[in-house]
Amino acid sequence: MTRLRPRHRWSVLYCALAVVALSTGCKNENPVFETELVVETQPEPGATVSINGQPYGKTPARILGLPPGPVLVEVNLEGFKRAYDTYTIPESGIKTASLNLDRLVGTVTIESVPPRATVYLNDGTPLGTTPIVDYRLPEGVHKFEAHLDKYEPTTETIEVRAGYKYTKLLQLKARGSQIEVFSTPTSASIYLNNVLQKEKTPARFPVTPGVYTVAVYKGGYIQGEEVVDVVPASTSTVNLILKEGAVPQGMVLIPAGEFTMGTDDKSPDERPKQKLHVEAFYIDKYEVTNAEYKAIVSSHEYPENQDEYPVTGVTWEQATEFARLAKKRLPTEIEWEKAARGADAREYPWGNAWNAELANVNSGQLNLRALPVGKFRAGASPYGCLDMSGNVYEWTSSWYSAYPGNTQIEKDYGQLFRVLRGGSFKTGQFEARCMTRRYDLVTNKREDYGFRCAADIEEGRP
Repeated sequence: MTRLRPRHRWSVLYCALAVVALSTGCKNENPVFETELVVETQPEPGATVSINGQPYGKTPARILGLPPGPVLVEVNLEGFKRAYDTYTIPESGIKTASLNLDRLVGTVTIESVPPRATVYLNDGTPLGTTPIVDYRLPEGVHKFEAHLDKYEPTTETIEVRAGYKYTKLLQLKARGSQIEVFSTPTSASIYLNNVLQKEKTPARFPVTPGVYTVAVYKGGYIQGEEVVDVVPASTSTVNLILKEGAVPQGMVLIPAGEFTMGTDDKSPDERPKQKLHVEAFYIDKYEVTNAEYKAIVSSHEYPENQDEYPVTGVTWEQATEFARLAKKRLPTEIEWEKAARGADAREYPWGNAWNAELANVNSGQLNLRALPVGKFRAGASPYGCLDMSGNVYEWTSSWYSAYPGNTQIEKDYGQLFRVLRGGSFKTGQFEARCMTRRYDLVTNKREDYGFRCAADIEEGRP
């Protein structure tokens, strides 16, 4: 018997194992499956695909050779919520996984001044007309444009985050408007909202839309005035024919004659009700404004864009000095009451019935403050004076003393306090009466203290 060497024994063993492997077949450690998974996303492609946590490209994606059985398909796309679902891979063939992507959205409210502007997204998509409330927009940066007839288009940008609410207020800029001013005679000075302009009539002024008081004045004539409501992209024409007269610019004539002063049934210091004769005089149609005050008192400072507001926070001494420099004076309280009340004994400048809409007074509203002079035109006095009820208290030249015939003794009577008239934006109906008297020290000032001036009639003039 022949004995095999060890090396030969191993060769035989390898051959035997090879024969067994050939006869039984070898199993593949990485089998290849004839399967295909197609992943799609709606409404947008390009989402990143993960299968059981492993990345597999972007949609639309074809994934070959996945083993049969359940898989978790997950897709992610910026601006959309994560979407996922479980699908079963078949033994062979194609399986389609279609996932719907929901956008990440926030809500936007768009308002405009003025309203009814049409708003478009930058891609031209119309959003509607303002106010647009809780409009859903995808997360991200959005540009939109607002359009309104006679206003400049306005473009805005807003960054939206999912789940948040946003409010955008658009201040629309009106297209240019203008006021044309003519007068007879020509070459008259022009005042827009009581501010003197450099030009004389005829003239044209570019303006923003709004309500304007247009006045023209020329020496030897009575000032003419008209109120115009200027709308966007328009031309408003004012043509004033001046009457001959000698009334100073910005003032009205209070004719000589009797009027009823005081009352018997209200405050004791308003008694007795009596008829008094008052000689003719001039009085300012409006309260002295910031612009007028600064023209004489150069150190006067006031908030921007408040030229037309009444000057406030002035003492009696300051008011008196201004009047002197302007070659005028403060009215007496008798003159003031006649200018406000007229000759028919009315309680308010406009009549006997109280109307809070005709004066700037405290009627319980918030943000109490002075308003531009002449705003309440329907509340004018019989002689055409504005704001004699409300807006600011007005200094007079009179001492606070008892009226003739009033025997009641008051400790404050005498030559210590000066009288203010007319009520203010801080006071109510009672103080807004033509007869109400307020008094204070000549050195005191408050945020609702102002004044208007008076002037004597020169000899030979009406």
